[in-house]
Amino acid sequence: MDFSRSEALHSEASEVLVGGVSSGFRKSITPLQYFERADGPYYYDVDGNDFVEYTLAWGPLIVGSNHPDINAAVRAQLETSYTLGAQHKLEIELAQKMVGAVPGIDQVIFSNTGSEAVQATLRIARATTGRDKIVRFSGHYHGWFNNVLISMDENGNAAAMCGGQPEKEYEDTLVLPWNDLDALTKLLQSQGDEIACVITEPILVNSGSCMPQDGFLAGLIELCRAHGALSIFDEVITGFRVALGGAREYFDLQPDLSVYAKAMAGGFTMSAVGGHRGVFDALRDGRTVHYGTYNGSSHNLAAAIATIDILSHPGTYERMHGHGNAIRERLEAKAHEHGHQLVTSGVGTAFSMHFDLEELPIRHADTLAANKEKFAAFRRNMLENNVLILPDARWYISAVHTDKELEHTLAAIDAGMAAI
Repeated sequence: MDFSRSEALHSEASEVLVGGVSSGFRKSITPLQYFERADGPYYYDVDGNDFVEYTLAWGPLIVGSNHPDINAAVRAQLETSYTLGAQHKLEIELAQKMVGAVPGIDQVIFSNTGSEAVQATLRIARATTGRDKIVRFSGHYHGWFNNVLISMDENGNAAAMCGGQPEKEYEDTLVLPWNDLDALTKLLQSQGDEIACVITEPILVNSGSCMPQDGFLAGLIELCRAHGALSIFDEVITGFRVALGGAREYFDLQPDLSVYAKAMAGGFTMSAVGGHRGVFDALRDGRTVHYGTYNGSSHNLAAAIATIDILSHPGTYERMHGHGNAIRERLEAKAHEHGHQLVTSGVGTAFSMHFDLEELPIRHADTLAANKEKFAAFRRNMLENNVLILPDARWYISAVHTDKELEHTLAAIDAGMAAI
């Protein structure tokens, strides 16, 4: 498969765009492709190649590309306003849809990216509790700001993930291994009066699609409640993806706050924080603030409303999960048929594949033993068979992947596994 035009464009871009990419991680992807357009569940690159795509632009394209309902909603809104920096009826409409769809959410605030929305929850938690420390888990991703873009060193302490992160900016961030309720219990027993909140991805999609162990999420919420800290689900990925009501619906749990982004606006720039009414008292009474010029931009809200309407159609999530689970079954069956050890983890709409792991991973550290070279060969084979998947072995399923795409993808898996 030819990627020469993409290679030439990257060389040209590197002269004027730092690294030749707009997000640093993309420069490590091989081959580094340039795309001309996208339609439904398909991407079309500048070299004339077309792909059934399971990247969903790293998650936002939950209803595919060029969806007529989103196009119509945004086109109509653009003729009324781009953004207003003031109040409008779409804010009320979207808030009402979220409150109606997501269990335990009484009110919301709007922002633009997941990184921003996460910071809003941390500020609310600190203002509410009068405490400074936050707890997060190793391998989870909560955005690129210095206080959360950290890992855990060999001594269990928070460590910067890149240059330009002064230690003082994350000295109040504590890091624990995920799925370890005993570790969280001990930390809260010893430092609970200093901890404002505990934040977690309810499914660790960012690092191998690890599932929470039975009782872990419920235990986390209860421990936070017992020690006066706020519980926060970072649902930037799982929100509107694992169910219309996200992880709250999927696991039947209600943390204090949840963060939404990616899938909620079908590819437009939109994020939100939702929670019970009382958790927002610190905003109402002025103990803290939530600002943003682009918060509630009308064209983004129009896209979000249209996206939620599409996802609300009966049977949508059953079809998406069914599509993804059929792929997972074929991946595992064909891998084993050709002598490869493989497990898949996650749920039907968002999952990861792990070569040479004997058991399902339960935390990020477990995923590090997977055979990345074998996956890279498989991903290249899938490209040659016109299927595009993410370079970290993650798959996303959209509402517009049909049996036609599934048939093609299953055949590509058969060929891809045989060629490793």
